[in-house]
Amino acid sequence: MDFDRFRQMPAEEPEPLAGETARPNRLLGVLTAMVIVLTLVVLCCYLAIFVNPQFMFNPFKPPTAIVLVTPTPAGPTNTLLPTFPPTWTPTATATHTSTPTVTPTPSNTPPATSTPRPTSTPKPPPPFYLDGEVARMSQTIYEGVSGWWLGFAGEVTDPNGAAITSVQIKLWDDEGWESSQIPGARSEVVQNYRSAYGGTMSWWEQHVPFSCHADKTFSLQVIQNGVGVSPVIKVEHSEDCDHNLIVVNFKRRY
Repeated sequence: MDFDRFRQMPAEEPEPLAGETARPNRLLGVLTAMVIVLTLVVLCCYLAIFVNPQFMFNPFKPPTAIVLVTPTPAGPTNTLLPTFPPTWTPTATATHTSTPTVTPTPSNTPPATSTPRPTSTPKPPPPFYLDGEVARMSQTIYEGVSGWWLGFAGEVTDPNGAAITSVQIKLWDDEGWESSQIPGARSEVVQNYRSAYGGTMSWWEQHVPFSCHADKTFSLQVIQNGVGVSPVIKVEHSEDCDHNLIVVNFKRRY
């Protein structure tokens, strides 16, 4: 017997039995079927959760809303208040920062123009005024008075030269003396002065109780109804007995 030939021949592997091959194939099929079934179950659960988020298998259910009924005159109104799980933490939202507005720089204000002051309306002049200049002359109507007599005389006329006898002539000095005369009230004065100087019936005369040698200042004014209706006329007498008669005439302006 050729042992060397026998040793060189390969040993034949034994064939597996039919029962041993069928068992692994069956187990693999069962596992595959279970995976397919579980996959379908998971997909069905996801689909159910998508359709109804409150599905019992959803581990992250959204918060449910509590319905509060608020009575109103028109009927109850349902108010939905969200409820949150105990571990819910509010997420901070971004706060909008307002953009600062640009304040315009004030422009130069032009200086205020000065308002002109209202001009006062000028008062009309008094109705009576001094007619001509104050005349100084020697008293010749009365005899023997040149060394002591001192007095005033004159007329009051309207714009046409007619006599005015409805006023008074007030005469006073700076020491408290004063007197008044009515033009044309004394007929002898009117007669004497018209005979000596002519003129109208409105002559008046006022003898002052001071010597012609006195140095004095007198004031005269036309008075009507207790009111001065002419400027105050100032007259100076300076110890001149040769001019002891002072004639002052007044005329009405309008």
